[in-house]
Amino acid sequence: MRSNRFLCASASLLCLLLAPSFFVQAQMRQVPASSAALPLNPLALSVAQAPQAFRASDGRRHLTFEVLALNMSNASLPVRSIAVFPADGGQALLSYTGEAIAAHLSPLAAWTQRIDRIDTSAAATIWIDLALAADQALPTALEVRVGVEGAGISASDGITRIVVDVDARSVRVIHPPLAGKNWAVLEACCDAANHHRRGQRSVDGHLVLPERFAIDFVQLDAKAEAYRGSNVNEHYFGYGKDVLAVADALVVDVYDELADVPAGAPLPPPSLPRAGGNHVILDLGDGVWAMYGHLKARSVRVKAGDRVRAGQVLAQLGNNGNSDLPHLHFQLMDSRNFALAQGVPFVFDRFELVGHTDVQASRILALDRAERRERELPLTLSIVDFAPTAKGKARELAR
Repeated sequence: MRSNRFLCASASLLCLLLAPSFFVQAQMRQVPASSAALPLNPLALSVAQAPQAFRASDGRRHLTFEVLALNMSNASLPVRSIAVFPADGGQALLSYTGEAIAAHLSPLAAWTQRIDRIDTSAAATIWIDLALAADQALPTALEVRVGVEGAGISASDGITRIVVDVDARSVRVIHPPLAGKNWAVLEACCDAANHHRRGQRSVDGHLVLPERFAIDFVQLDAKAEAYRGSNVNEHYFGYGKDVLAVADALVVDVYDELADVPAGAPLPPPSLPRAGGNHVILDLGDGVWAMYGHLKARSVRVKAGDRVRAGQVLAQLGNNGNSDLPHLHFQLMDSRNFALAQGVPFVFDRFELVGHTDVQASRILALDRAERRERELPLTLSIVDFAPTAKGKARELAR
């Protein structure tokens, strides 16, 4: 279920942190005169992907993004504060201090590590998930402030700021890629340290986070078991289940060359395109693509160039590529090549939230009553039911 992690901290990659062709740059509201006093900050900040608001299954609207921080000084810098403000002024919308710093700061090349300082000439990622109340005004832009301490650094210089626009486009609304009951939403968004949310990598020299909003779907029974009997693919409840088109779309890529591997087998060495296993890529239009990964060997029913309808069967759920158990990897992205893409948020038109599971997916904490949800993204560790869909039947999907 874990995807490969191509991570790089080379000098060439660090240079990309400030490259305007790859990153959202700080807004220049008013350019000061050359005689104006400006802070000489020890950090340089950049944002790879402007945040786009979406509603999640906690009932809140989320702005989920990352800030890359490069230490330009010759000393290791303790990070004392991270805060997010509306760019036009007002109280902090989010603040990390104390132990929360390490929970949301990691070295660029090692997202599993927790740090509270940035070493000299080193880069780190600040992981931000700003969750706003449903009735709370959505800022048009955000200002992120990072405070550090160090010998010879003044209080004013120690606060580095970056302002980034909020992507004003409406998030994509899609149909679920599966049908049936008790689908566990694993390795998913948002304020979680997992290989999807934090899977930064360098591919062909580009720093990307393709799986920012990706989900691994595993079907469970009422006892939170993923299979019954011996641990073989055919005994998993989700294995062989139909995988569905999430919208009317154009098939642009199909890869169906890998055999399914035994459940529990060691993960293979990371490679492309094998990491995603057998997969299908759909062009949803307007610069958004859908990727379905780890599809059952020889189950793909479509080919590049086909037009598909929402709810149409594309393939079956399998276990191959960078996978150790049968599951569906699903994501939306801004490129037809899942390895070079930035992951983009989405919401499902409807689903039933039936409960949650723990980190080990060893039990289900069922709600007293299933809750019908519309136009939301289920957060990681949610348990959801997806309604059956008539094969090939078109559905109107709002955007």
